[in-house]
Amino acid sequence: MIPRKIIFDFDKWAGSFPRKPLLIEGAYSTGKTFSVIRFAKKFHQLLHIDLSEATWKKFFLKQNSVDEILSALFFLTGKSPSVKRTLIFLDEVQESLPAFKWMEDIQVRYPNLFLIAASSCHSPFPESGSEKTASYNRLSIFPCSFSEFLEAFGDNDLIAAYREVPVPSMMREKLTIKFHLYTLIGGMPEIIQKYLQDRHLSGLKPIYEQILEHHLKKIDLISKSSKQSQLLRSTLQNAFPYAATRIKFRGFGNFRYNSREMGESFRQLEKFHLINLIYPVTDTGLPTKINTSRSPRLQMLDIGLVNHFSGVQKQLYHSDDMRTLFKGQIARQVVGQELAATNPLQEKITFWIRPKLQSTAEVDFVFRYNNQVIPVEIKQGETGRLRSLFQFMDEAPHPYAIRLDSGPLSIRQTQTIRGKKFFLMSLPYYLAGRINEHLESFIKFVNAV
Repeated sequence: MIPRKIIFDFDKWAGSFPRKPLLIEGAYSTGKTFSVIRFAKKFHQLLHIDLSEATWKKFFLKQNSVDEILSALFFLTGKSPSVKRTLIFLDEVQESLPAFKWMEDIQVRYPNLFLIAASSCHSPFPESGSEKTASYNRLSIFPCSFSEFLEAFGDNDLIAAYREVPVPSMMREKLTIKFHLYTLIGGMPEIIQKYLQDRHLSGLKPIYEQILEHHLKKIDLISKSSKQSQLLRSTLQNAFPYAATRIKFRGFGNFRYNSREMGESFRQLEKFHLINLIYPVTDTGLPTKINTSRSPRLQMLDIGLVNHFSGVQKQLYHSDDMRTLFKGQIARQVVGQELAATNPLQEKITFWIRPKLQSTAEVDFVFRYNNQVIPVEIKQGETGRLRSLFQFMDEAPHPYAIRLDSGPLSIRQTQTIRGKKFFLMSLPYYLAGRINEHLESFIKFVNAV
């Protein structure tokens, strides 16, 4: 079984009181059900209600009182209402708004119950107020991060080295090799589990195909017409080669659909966590404002799916540097995936562009750290090639920048073309999910200079 970090978040939630119901959101096959069932071993009993089953959907449509529904659930699942630590799990809750509403109501009446719901759809339920006043807590689950990937292999020495700041030099090559494998096959739990069983790549193809086919079947179920279904299917199937690139809705994939139709298709896929439209910011300090009028970058669900359905796995297998493929698409996709997976409670990842329309300056990622906007550039070579990063730093109110490449960790002071001095920390790709920890030490080091 692959250990998932989200279980630590479950523990924090379960230890809080008063406690709100917990909603877990994530795409199919990212491990929602598996994680909850594993977490349920810490309870005396589990009531697992799968709302994708017609019987349970009909059950919650009945006009019974909140207490009557609770009593019936115990009866139908053969569980005892007198057991103290009881976890009630509403799986695929996006299928039943009445079930979700019942969960909110029952938590108020019985605060000692533990209530978790899982949804394959983003924000399918009405929400009122801020996070503090919301009637439920929310967590997102993603494909496995590189850290979880290492945990699955069970190499304790490698795991310990990955967590050290800085990483011991003797373990860097091993981590690079493991990260290359992670980038090659991706973070979908089923894929990792299959690889751990067989230890070869040729048996993974049917699993990739099954995952995509399930997503396509889900699309058919949610579509209002055959035309919409066909558009959503075509959009998803043709999106993989465009991973980690900026796209325009009009003319995407040479489709004969207008900008409004294609935009709606992408937003529907985003709603079900199959893609993420990353819009840019033009600010170098807080507050930052996402600019939805500019072209978004397309972030796909998983790097392994991207590689398989783009037909580049064999090329990547022989590559020494991810940036040699598709002008950095593979590197941007996997880094974006790492940033999202290791910060499930933070705001959406984004990137930076200059506000001038004619400018081509673009920094791969920016994120908030201690009330500062930190740029992250994925680039090989000397610092003189980091023109976009230099332009960002000219305007930034701080002297900290990060580069991800295939080399070892290093820190150097450099300066922009305009002469502003700043500090650049270079990290190997495999530390994309540990940027926060290394950034803390980086800033301490700079302040001590």
